[in-house]
Amino acid sequence: MLVYTVAIALAFVVLGRVELALFAALGAGDALARGGVAHEDAALARQAEDVAAQSRAAFERVPGQRAVAFRIGYHLGFASAFIGSYAMSPAVVQVKARAIGERHLALARQLGGSLGIAGLAELPASNPAQYATLNERFVTDENGVAAQIESRLSPAHRHLYLLGALVGGEASTVESSSGELTQPPVTPIRRHATLAGVAPELWMPLVTVPRGQTPAQVLAHYRNALDALSADLAARDAGQAPSSAPAR
Repeated sequence: MLVYTVAIALAFVVLGRVELALFAALGAGDALARGGVAHEDAALARQAEDVAAQSRAAFERVPGQRAVAFRIGYHLGFASAFIGSYAMSPAVVQVKARAIGERHLALARQLGGSLGIAGLAELPASNPAQYATLNERFVTDENGVAAQIESRLSPAHRHLYLLGALVGGEASTVESSSGELTQPPVTPIRRHATLAGVAPELWMPLVTVPRGQTPAQVLAHYRNALDALSADLAARDAGQAPSSAPAR
């Protein structure tokens, strides 16, 4: 039943993202991913250096908890977007969506418990306005989780968590639509990935979809990109240094 209500449940999202779709058709998303305004790029690079310096001690520990911070964000982002996308659906559909979202919340809570973070829950999105601003609400730390992760780990882990939340929200859209819909928040993903020290070749595939692909290929592309990023974070936590990872 969830499959048949995807189009209806996401209708207001599609309408709210028409401009983004036009940008994508013109290749604007790819351009944003590859680089912005020169002086803004330079400022972001300086910020990334500061974050790296402040986070060096935390990253030198094995495990470095990169994957934990990212996955907490991913599961909270996925659950919030998935549950919220069905907020306007019939009650029976909302119950089924909640059950799927709870699986992600359970994983987030398990990971959060390893850091001493309790009470993790999705950001509520019971109306179109709340849903449309989920990314901004995560970034402004409405639930206070980013601050807790930073205090327990480091500023870079905060950005890994926020990157995870943004990627998780997009994953919900891609998975729910079986690859039919992709409107990644390019600019914030680029920002938080850069500040977290994630190499461009790892995060760019999550915001740029090769043209001319079928929905099934888009879905596979997204899953492969997510797997590659997750594997890199896990390897670096284990004390390895993948060639794709920036130096620390």
